[in-house]
Amino acid sequence: MSPDTPVTRSAVTVLAALAAGLLPVSAAHAQPAAQARPAAHAQPGDHAQPGAPGLKIRENRFRVTAIGPGFVLKLSPRAVGVRIDEERFGDPSGGNPIERQTIDLTGRTLRPFECENGTYTIKTGTFERTWRISQFARRPLPYTEGFATGSPGIFTPFVGVLEGTVADAEGRTLRFLISDLVQEVLTEDGFSATAPIHGFFVDEKGRVRDRISLIGRFNSGRDGRNAVYGIEDRGTCRQIADLPFGPGSERAVVTGPLFVLPFSAPVTVPRHR
Repeated sequence: MSPDTPVTRSAVTVLAALAAGLLPVSAAHAQPAAQARPAAHAQPGDHAQPGAPGLKIRENRFRVTAIGPGFVLKLSPRAVGVRIDEERFGDPSGGNPIERQTIDLTGRTLRPFECENGTYTIKTGTFERTWRISQFARRPLPYTEGFATGSPGIFTPFVGVLEGTVADAEGRTLRFLISDLVQEVLTEDGFSATAPIHGFFVDEKGRVRDRISLIGRFNSGRDGRNAVYGIEDRGTCRQIADLPFGPGSERAVVTGPLFVLPFSAPVTVPRHR
């Protein structure tokens, strides 16, 4: 191994994190969620698959708690916070470092969030991200070659927190608090992933105007055999967009500038949200 290999890998993981969720309005063409179609590779019962091991999520209409490998995230309409245990975060045995990045969202042209009770455009805010790559490997189909180029590493895990202000169509200012997580596990037996996005849009009186609750799950056997995947939507914010990851990344489920899975997937809406 040459001396510059760790530097090269570190640069690659930064590119991977950039690909993991934040897209400008010009990078995809959003459409109303009502036009969503099931993915061709989907199997019956997609919503019931377990997703990746190691990430537990508890949620109700006003609180979300996510417990993953070396971290605990808590989200409510009042605050969002993450506690990270440096020694246990992700998979230290893989030899890849913990990476951190903060993106200033102020002044960026990002796709608005289209929700049941309003459309919200980010005005100010930050996107704080912490992640660790467990290994550099390809994900199975329908993950595309374009996505593999941008995200060559398996996220175990990726923890993102967005917080700031948005403006609705009438120009009123609201706060937003969002968590964006990914947990992926690749073994000799197969690949699994859980990709939850949760969030709140809160008005000046502290009332929740809209709520994001989208959980993507993927499970397959070795070499992608018998893949099942789907997205569970318990919130009020969901859109469909074509992503810039090449053929196969069209009609993905997104919310604002964040995508759940980087390909089209069937959506399940529980009766009691």
